[in-house]
Amino acid sequence: MSSRRALWLVVLAALAVRLVLLVARGDYIVYDEGYYLLLARSLRAGHGFALNGLPHVALSPLQPVLVALVSATGFPDLWASRLLAVMCGSLLVLPVADLARRCGGTSLALAAAVLTAASPALMSFVPFFPGQSWNLYFGSEPLFLVLAFGAAAAAARAVDGGWRWWVATGLLAGGAYLARIEGAVLGAALFVTLAAVLIARRRGASAWRRFALAAVTALAVTAPYLGYLRVTLGRWALSGRVQAAAAASGAELPSAVQGARTGGQVLEAFVWQGQPDAFLQALYGLDASGERMASQYWGVRRDTAPARASPATSPARPDSASSAAPAAAPRGTLGIWGRGLAAVLPWWLAVLALAGVAIARGGTLWAAPLAVCAVLPSMLAYVEPRSLLPLAPLAAAYAAIAVLWIAAKVPLRWRRYAPHALVAATAVVLVEPAARDLARAWPQTTPLQQVASARRAVGEYLAGHLPPDSIVMSWHPAVAIWASRPWRVLPYASFERTVGYARAQHAAAIVFSRFEPSPIRQPPRAFTIVLPGEGAASGASVQLQPVDETPLLFVGRVAGGPGAAP
Repeated sequence: MSSRRALWLVVLAALAVRLVLLVARGDYIVYDEGYYLLLARSLRAGHGFALNGLPHVALSPLQPVLVALVSATGFPDLWASRLLAVMCGSLLVLPVADLARRCGGTSLALAAAVLTAASPALMSFVPFFPGQSWNLYFGSEPLFLVLAFGAAAAAARAVDGGWRWWVATGLLAGGAYLARIEGAVLGAALFVTLAAVLIARRRGASAWRRFALAAVTALAVTAPYLGYLRVTLGRWALSGRVQAAAAASGAELPSAVQGARTGGQVLEAFVWQGQPDAFLQALYGLDASGERMASQYWGVRRDTAPARASPATSPARPDSASSAAPAAAPRGTLGIWGRGLAAVLPWWLAVLALAGVAIARGGTLWAAPLAVCAVLPSMLAYVEPRSLLPLAPLAAAYAAIAVLWIAAKVPLRWRRYAPHALVAATAVVLVEPAARDLARAWPQTTPLQQVASARRAVGEYLAGHLPPDSIVMSWHPAVAIWASRPWRVLPYASFERTVGYARAQHAAAIVFSRFEPSPIRQPPRAFTIVLPGEGAASGASVQLQPVDETPLLFVGRVAGGPGAAP
């Protein structure tokens, strides 16, 4: 069998495994996955790049744009998003194999492709049990990785290739930035590496003209989004994503780095220390008026100055079935890094990868920009396992070097079969966690799947009882996705202030849940749908008049007047 045919068989195998995992996932939608779906729906409907009813600047645009294009052909939004993830996750093996081939030939390319396809961090598509594993690979991550590694592979070819590889480098690097903000770090590191290679090889003016062509191509790809940010924010920026701490105070920080570090402390406390209150108050808090969200994450108002958050009374915070934050805090920066890497790489694969780096020695040039785009953001902002995902394909490639080196040491009579056997055995060990998750998720009975199915039932109830343009307010975006209705995020505020905000936003229904933060102290059902009605926000306490009730949900209409809040 030819090496090219074998490589494409690996791609097809990766595709099949990921499709099965997504079928097993069922109704489960991760938060960011839901936000991207709502952005795609807004684009397809002609309402622009909008989330929460406002121009959006926090999440990058390429994923929603592609999902909108795919769904315009007739695919449901959710499956358009998931098929895009499956395709990108499967195609990732191609640029990884191309980079590995430059380091160690065809055998290494195929081995790196197999280990990349089997890497558990690169196919965490199924719901996990809280506290047992991370669900890293959703939203824009598959798209970003295939573009980022494609850009590095194109750059490696461009140095000795024709102008088309320089154009491809610019296109892919620009696309990586449009997929995730980390792409800006990747692009900078990649072009610095290219410039260093040209200088080291003393290339002439022709090579530098091609370098300029790649840079201009990348700029042309990113220019529309940069222009959108300029118009929406009123200033030039690479991203409109602001950190939670800055949003909570409403203060203009002296530099983006300082803001990232301040927000990073809040986010690290949420992700690593099991302390979500500061994060929830910063990201989900209302502004002083109580009529809109304080954080710029939920959209930008062009007609007003940045809002300051108010010291609103926080709601009760029940245990959430969707929270997988560790209860114990790691000790210091190294502890956080260790836990972040452990979520992305099995320890034994990391050991093999380090051994592969030592064996390869000089074969790390084009891996450097990819490593930088994973490491630098976590150094400047905060450590989140998803930001470290570029290390997973790199580790697979370098682990393949170590595996083949070990195979070369076996007795001569077994040496012909040893590489295939050792690579296959390594892949089986790698894929075992995904197989275990698949076995758990296939019956659709994991806690997260049951909650997800309940959200779907609530959304479908709203779809059958509300007019098509009615606004639904919920903590989790999946409710509005299943309801096929416009969405507003549920704030982290008292019941009275939440009702006032809903009225200001003209929301037809507020969905409270036992599975997310809620101000309702003793909900009658797992889900409570509140019909806020119209009128100005009032400081008076409110009560609910029953409207409908099922085993899953309670529906009530707000009735003003004295009395305790629900």
